Amino acid sequence: MGCSRAAVGVLLILVVLQVQLNRGQRSRLASAETRKRLYQRLRRLDEQFRRFQEMTLTHLQSIAESYNISYTMDSRFLMLTQHFEGISKEISSFRAATEQDLDSLKSWSRKLQRKTRRLELRLVSAERAVKENTRLAHRQLQEQRRAMTNLTQELGAQQGRIRAVEAQQGKIHHLQDALREQMSRLEDQMRSVQYTSENALSRNEKNQVFSRRAEQPKVSKDNRMKHWLPPPAVRATSAPDPYSVQTPSQTTALPTSQPQETEQIHGLLHPPLRHKIPQHYTPEKPATICNVNSVLLFPSASTKNYVTFHTPFLTGIHELSVCTWLRVDAEYVGTLLSYATEDNDNTLVLYGRRASVLGNMDFVIGDPAYRELTTDNMLDGQWHHMCVVWSSIEGRFWHYIDRRLISTGSKFQKGYEIPPGGSMILGQEQDTVGGGFDQAEAFVGRLAGFALWTRALSPGEVSGLATGKGVPRGAALTLDDVEALHGSVQQVTCRCLEHCT
Repeated sequence: MGCSRAAVGVLLILVVLQVQLNRGQRSRLASAETRKRLYQRLRRLDEQFRRFQEMTLTHLQSIAESYNISYTMDSRFLMLTQHFEGISKEISSFRAATEQDLDSLKSWSRKLQRKTRRLELRLVSAERAVKENTRLAHRQLQEQRRAMTNLTQELGAQQGRIRAVEAQQGKIHHLQDALREQMSRLEDQMRSVQYTSENALSRNEKNQVFSRRAEQPKVSKDNRMKHWLPPPAVRATSAPDPYSVQTPSQTTALPTSQPQETEQIHGLLHPPLRHKIPQHYTPEKPATICNVNSVLLFPSASTKNYVTFHTPFLTGIHELSVCTWLRVDAEYVGTLLSYATEDNDNTLVLYGRRASVLGNMDFVIGDPAYRELTTDNMLDGQWHHMCVVWSSIEGRFWHYIDRRLISTGSKFQKGYEIPPGGSMILGQEQDTVGGGFDQAEAFVGRLAGFALWTRALSPGEVSGLATGKGVPRGAALTLDDVEALHGSVQQVTCRCLEHCT
């Protein structure tokens, strides 16, 4: 396009020159000065034309160089395109990784929010418990102050009685001296009575011997030898032993004037007879709760102590019942049951933390929905039977301890379905599937007769379980389905609860 403009310019110049020449031919009569001016203009035009040619050549050379540059730019553009494609792939992979990280962060943030809400609720309940404990402590302090006042008053009264007793001690010593004198007189009387009674007995025995001899027929020596009869004196009653105990038929009646105190004093002189106390063996109490089959022992609070099951649920469930005998050996219940899935690590949980309010346990279905259950009566170190029943119909739940209905409610996860394919663990609470344990949530104690049903048990069935009248039909999970014992957990076979130690 630049070359065409130059050609047009040259043609114009030539046309101008031709016009000028034509005019010169027509005006031959013009003056010399006009010709001179024309020549000067022609020279200038010639110079301008040469300069124009130089500029045109320069411009053409720049166009050629620009063509070479465009060729190199195409190769560079291809390289840049390939580099851009590589950068695009890296950006897409980085975007995918970033989206995954964002999803994990969102899930962690949701879990953190749920746990934060639960912690806030626990904090509120803890504050209420602290206020209640403070109020109770203040009341107990007042009662102790009143008791101290009463004790002070009683102590003053006792001190007054002690002073009165000390004032009466002189009289008591005088009475003791009089009693000693009376005892000595009684002993003298006793000795005299014994002496007279012994003399009377000896005289009576001699008279009886002589009378028997007089009444007895005489036997000859030959007859005595024949029948080997001892002499009458030998067969007679021997002299009384002063240390022997006389029977009522051999003793004479004592004088009625003897005081009754002598009998008591005489009884004190002889030591009592020693009797052997028979040893009675009581039979062992018969067992009544004989439907537990085995017991699990969790000896200490450790993240290594837990029990795993095989796959518990093959389909989603809308009702469940969890029953077990338990004996808690700590100041809190800990985690009895934890069921975690990929979508929710707290799909089904029964647990009480060490830091939570003592005497409470959380019943979680589809975190963050949960209900608080009281456990005050189960922290005494004895065996207790517990059942928790839930139904998605109207969201009803029932909590039983030792056959008694402790609490109930409704609108708790109404219409919710517990999904299948999760991880079931006893003794630890899962923050991830199969892991993420916390020592403060561990169970310490014993579990016996654990069972889970995918239906709601009736009150009669719960009562039958607690009294050892059998196990309701259709249990989906029992201690027979245990997959592995971890840590120091032990499983001991014992058919009856009374024999489980």
